Amino acid sequence: MIFQKVQKLEKEDFDRKYLNYLAVFALIAIPLFTWLFGTRESPLDYTLSMIGNKLGYRINFITWGVAVGLLLAFFLIRLYVLKSFRNPRARRLLVWSFIFLVLTVVIPAVEHLPILKKLHAFAAVAFGLSLSASLYMFIRFLHSIDEKVSIKSMWMLLTVILGSILLYFLVGNTGVFEFFFFFSITLFLFLLSRWVLRNDTK
Repeated sequence: MIFQKVQKLEKEDFDRKYLNYLAVFALIAIPLFTWLFGTRESPLDYTLSMIGNKLGYRINFITWGVAVGLLLAFFLIRLYVLKSFRNPRARRLLVWSFIFLVLTVVIPAVEHLPILKKLHAFAAVAFGLSLSASLYMFIRFLHSIDEKVSIKSMWMLLTVILGSILLYFLVGNTGVFEFFFFFSITLFLFLLSRWVLRNDTK
């Protein structure tokens, strides 16, 4: 089962040069894929979900969600393993965040199917909560290793979450707040990996 496999991952599983390149690719691809899909129509008028479900880009939407979900999960699992963060709940939440993102893009959100639309919205919120909770546990773990890095990381995570929520209320249900979330979470992961892994090379 996928949860058991994730729990058993060790540093040796990531001791491959091409996986380091894949981690760099993930940081480039997540915002790039989001931009390429989200600008098929105006993100000032439509959310990613609207573009995927109402404007004829459903396959592209599913492809985007699965690709971004896999890259996010890979990047963070690799970071957790390299830092010997073995918290099973955090790893399970990370897997669930991927599952919820896939459900978000697979479940159609259209007006004539209100139940599915609600499930779609639930999956989208659950994705953000699962990912944020997993990261929060990792940041708390970092507190015992490097308090300064932990504090900086917590502020960055709060900026990503609160910034996305604030934009949602300021600009409404458009792609703007989604762009902010995926771009800012990528920047956060880049900085987090530099802060965390740099200490291991000293």
